[in-house]
Amino acid sequence: MRYCLLMISTFLFLGCGKHMDDAATEVTTTSTILYYGDITNNDVVALDTAEMQLKETISSNGMYPYEIAQALDEELYVLNRADYTIGILDSSTNTIGYEIDLSFYPRSISIQGSDILLTSTNEPAAALITSNVASPSYSDSPYVTPISYGGENATGHPIWVDNDYFLLLDRTENSIELYLKDGYTPVSKITTQSSVHHVMYRDGYYYVICEGEQNASSPGVVKFSVAEGKITLETERLLSSFSNLPDDFNSASWGAHHGVLHPIADYIYIGSAEGNVFVLDLLQLELADTFRSGKGVGHFSFYDNMLITTNHYDNFKSFYDAADPTSHKFIKELTFSDQIYSGITMQSHTSHIVDQKLYFMFNTDQTSTLYKIDLETITIENSVTLQNRYCLMGSFVESTTVVNEM
Repeated sequence: MRYCLLMISTFLFLGCGKHMDDAATEVTTTSTILYYGDITNNDVVALDTAEMQLKETISSNGMYPYEIAQALDEELYVLNRADYTIGILDSSTNTIGYEIDLSFYPRSISIQGSDILLTSTNEPAAALITSNVASPSYSDSPYVTPISYGGENATGHPIWVDNDYFLLLDRTENSIELYLKDGYTPVSKITTQSSVHHVMYRDGYYYVICEGEQNASSPGVVKFSVAEGKITLETERLLSSFSNLPDDFNSASWGAHHGVLHPIADYIYIGSAEGNVFVLDLLQLELADTFRSGKGVGHFSFYDNMLITTNHYDNFKSFYDAADPTSHKFIKELTFSDQIYSGITMQSHTSHIVDQKLYFMFNTDQTSTLYKIDLETITIENSVTLQNRYCLMGSFVESTTVVNEM
């Protein structure tokens, strides 16, 4: 089964040796079982996507299992964001037989060969996990509550630069820090006007979305390069600096979260809390297009020329024709509830495209529903509802093959 997508998680977790963005990749599932963390019951739910039914419930042995992340081979990591442990889930037996002890709460991971880079929710720190043992913390500052849009997590998502260097996004001091794997303090650092959530890479440059800080700084995008152990800032562009912005733009209150690169064209997409999407060219970071989606539009998936948005705080998902990145055409919306659930992340953070089907979780204040969407017709093919569940991030067991590497 082949994924036909380039989505945000692609840009978060690539970076093994040469940047995998520079080569064609084939990502496949080795199972039809989709695993989600359930933070209401501190469980992992295993869902059979062929039969669209709950297959098994597995105790996470930890608190707040926010994300189930692909690790090495058939292992999945259960990231307990309110516990000093990671559970190792063996997908061949659906058991958690081992835990990794940590010095902080885990946030998210990035894989480089046999090393797994882990960032923290409660400390501006990272650690390397090798042979299921965590290293001492990489850090250069104490925790203070972040003031930018995007919550209290101390760090963003980690990313490898190459075999020796990685980037740590410190949300407590709005910095991007470069670390050498063999050293525990940054060798280079730049500061941005608001916190950074994740990093994307293409053709020698890194692109990050600044989340914005209420009454201080609008969201924006930063472009930089890394060479010879040094970060060099190229451009920092705030969305408030553009003309012809949407009428409801308010730089004092708007926030951004994630971005994505167009799979074949040199453009970057930035979602916003209020529901507008901004499209910038990569060369000059000039505004090329804006269009409206749902509130909390935070993630994007591509299926051929079709762009699909994840609207975290809205009851519908949006579909657009992205063949021309300067002029997006609305195709369709699918609505999954007749009401809005305040304070709930209604559309979960991960969407998966397998064999022309889109799988994603929709949450209310009492249920989580896994939907299967036929992307050829953009219709709901099937669903399964879980009572008293709240599921936010999930994974299939996947494998990645690099072909035609430059």
